[in-house]
Amino acid sequence: MRIGIITAMAEETLPVMNKLGGIVAEDYIAGVRVIQIEAEGHTVYLANCGIGEIRAALAVQMLVDLFDIEAVLNFGFVGSLNKNIPVGETVIAERTVHHQFDISAVNDEPVGKYDKRDGIFFETGKEIIELVQRILPSPLRTVTVASGDKFVADSETKKYLRDAFGADICEMELAGICLAAERNGIPVFSLKVVSDGADENATVSFAEVLEKGLTKYEELLPYVLRALSGVRPNPKPPAVRGERRLTRR
Repeated sequence: MRIGIITAMAEETLPVMNKLGGIVAEDYIAGVRVIQIEAEGHTVYLANCGIGEIRAALAVQMLVDLFDIEAVLNFGFVGSLNKNIPVGETVIAERTVHHQFDISAVNDEPVGKYDKRDGIFFETGKEIIELVQRILPSPLRTVTVASGDKFVADSETKKYLRDAFGADICEMELAGICLAAERNGIPVFSLKVVSDGADENATVSFAEVLEKGLTKYEELLPYVLRALSGVRPNPKPPAVRGERRLTRR
């Protein structure tokens, strides 16, 4: 399977590179570093897109157009909105809402609902989640994600995200990833590591997590890739521009 992996920051990318190894090619495309890795019988395209929904969505579309990827994985740090989810826990994103998308003044639709969609949530790949949970040493918590273009560090906003959307965690890329993947008919699987708690100390604990390297998701990546071997890709049109070759190592 051809798999795209999207990460926003270098601190989220390096653990994946170090765990998988097998780098065969890399290049910079439209300012995004793309690394090709052969692992577990898959061809993986690892894209470090930068922070934010738009950058993440653009990276997914680029991988679809140029490399005809069949699934998207996403790894990264998140803030907890739930006092029962501690700093350092790794969770699986089950669904996400773009909490800053708001066209209610035009058509009275609820916040988070895109036009021509039935609901406010983007669902991730249920089949992949079930397969991964089945082979993991211990099942992980599944969560609802509030995704937007703001680093949330204040208790008032965190309470709003909990109350309005039932969100457990918040971050800045998954809604864009899911929107692009949905439009291309490919599934998404996302592992997140809680880097700050449901309090006012977000920036402090986030820095501490980065310093200590509390990622952990890279240890679970081989299980995810093995699970994807049992997923049948959705039928979809061929890539728009055809395959592009990266610079070989």
